[in-house]
Amino acid sequence: MRLIGQIHVSLKGSIIQRNPTVWEKLKRSFGATVDLDTDRVRVELEATAVVDQVRRALVQLGVTNALSLVIDDTVIFQDTDGKPDDLPDLVLALSEHSAVFGRGFSELRFAAEHEEAGLHLVIETRARTEHADDEPSGLVSIGGRLRDLEPRAGESAEDYRRRVEPLAKDPALFEAARLQFESFVGRVEGALKATMPEARVDHHHADARVVHSPAGDGAGAERPPVGPTHPGYDPFVVYYPPSPLGMMLDVMLITSFMHMLTPPHVLFVSPAGTMLGTAQEAAENPDLLSGADRGGDDLSAGDEGDGADDGDPWGDDGGGVDDGGGFDDGGGFDDGGGFDGDFGD
Repeated sequence: MRLIGQIHVSLKGSIIQRNPTVWEKLKRSFGATVDLDTDRVRVELEATAVVDQVRRALVQLGVTNALSLVIDDTVIFQDTDGKPDDLPDLVLALSEHSAVFGRGFSELRFAAEHEEAGLHLVIETRARTEHADDEPSGLVSIGGRLRDLEPRAGESAEDYRRRVEPLAKDPALFEAARLQFESFVGRVEGALKATMPEARVDHHHADARVVHSPAGDGAGAERPPVGPTHPGYDPFVVYYPPSPLGMMLDVMLITSFMHMLTPPHVLFVSPAGTMLGTAQEAAENPDLLSGADRGGDDLSAGDEGDGADDGDPWGDDGGGVDDGGGFDDGGGFDDGGGFDGDFGD
């Protein structure tokens, strides 16, 4: 089960003006007024200030474990060893680059992780100095998993199924996790409002989701969508590449929820993030899932994580994590990969 939430942070900016055409220059020479405003704004942000405000908000909630900091494709900090309580190390690394990034950046990505009440959470903050007028200046995306449902190191598929299957039949476990996650997202929102009084901070969504793969083979089920404004964006997948056992868990949960008299309030979604319905709705009307098997309104595989433009101006390759590595099961980047330094749009 995936726990996915997002908070939008909006700051006042100045309208970006385009260059006048030759004809517009001529019109202005005769005293005419020419509107050169675009639908984009520029916000004056300092990298050190953004990181400090978010860091202070996270510390209020007991979040002290940093994962990474990337500014304009430059990796400032990454937790290669899974070291706990290393937010001070991230701040120190940023201070060493303050001459370069003290002011003037295009995009900043700051990720941390946290554990509480049986949840393993990844909190990713992205900020841009230039964006469309109707978009937020920053996005705080939160992804989570139940620790008890995560595969353990060296655990076989059969051992995993035997251990998790009884848990999948406990609706109270999932309902409690959902409520705890909603509470955490709400507390992040409140802490950000306290540390960023000049910003408008809005809770966008906080959901518990299970992925239904129409083909039954999990193809594309764990690929990060194009960018963080995509409805299926999950930062947990970006920083912790999924286990092959994830599809087994989805199948067990869907089967279990469909047979519960009162299933937990969980959303069933397609691999691309399309909402199919709640577990209760699917239990009452199984055609919701059989309709997805026929294609539904799912996004094509070509729109997932390949850099295609599907209307998401924040779109990129899903976070810059290469296909060969990422975080190992122990909490840090493994020796086989991790961030490859490519965070380009």
